[in-house]
Amino acid sequence: MKGLNKFIRNKNTVTILGIILIVFLLFIGFNATINSTVNPIAVPVAKEKILPETQITQDKVQYRNISKIVLGDNVIRSLNGIIGKYTNINVTIPAGSMFYTEWLVNEEDLTGNWLKQIDFSKGEEAYYYKVDVASTFGNSVLPDSYIDIYMKATDDNGSVIYGKLFRNIKVLAVHDHNGNNVFSNSEEKGNPEYLLFAMSHDNYNLLRRAEYLEGREIDLVVAPQGNNSTGNEGALVSSATLRDYVNAKTSSVTDDQLEQTNNQNG
Repeated sequence: MKGLNKFIRNKNTVTILGIILIVFLLFIGFNATINSTVNPIAVPVAKEKILPETQITQDKVQYRNISKIVLGDNVIRSLNGIIGKYTNINVTIPAGSMFYTEWLVNEEDLTGNWLKQIDFSKGEEAYYYKVDVASTFGNSVLPDSYIDIYMKATDDNGSVIYGKLFRNIKVLAVHDHNGNNVFSNSEEKGNPEYLLFAMSHDNYNLLRRAEYLEGREIDLVVAPQGNNSTGNEGALVSSATLRDYVNAKTSSVTDDQLEQTNNQNG
């Protein structure tokens, strides 16, 4: 007994026992952490391929055991966050894929209902801006994305000027020549013919006048927001300078002339 008490009172013994205890506790904690991270849990996944603008119903979902370590914060882990929602307009969910929060929207927020996003009570108007595959960067301009519209012209001194006529425009829809949504749930995709977005009355009128001049005295280029590869060369000027240029060049152009030109272009 005395030998045991002497052993316990020995400082080296206490230190060694303390280290063993700490290592044991660390091992238990580490093992528990690994198990909680690696052990799989049941997560909803797509039972079949789900096309854009499609309502998610129970028959389109099944559960699959997936390791927690691959589950990001944006993975939806409950049916309550999936059933009844819609895939967004530019989202196709592969069979077997997990569901992500940014992929699903409520029906009222579906971008296919683009007219609902225009506040007509505040004077906003729907603008149909004519484009093609090339001018939309290979059909890479998507609904809910933002674009800038660059303008290039030659001023009265013969110098080339350019800049952003409009910035931060939200694209509400992309239509083909038949008026169908290019990013609809159809497997057959049409080519973009129009970008649809909302504009105030003044901006609406200004862009119509700019389009009237396009190909005659100015060039307009659509660019995804943040993309500066528009190929413009010359003196960079403000949007106010470009607005003044357009208004001056179209001061004698009537609304009837603008309408006629737009109809011919459309």
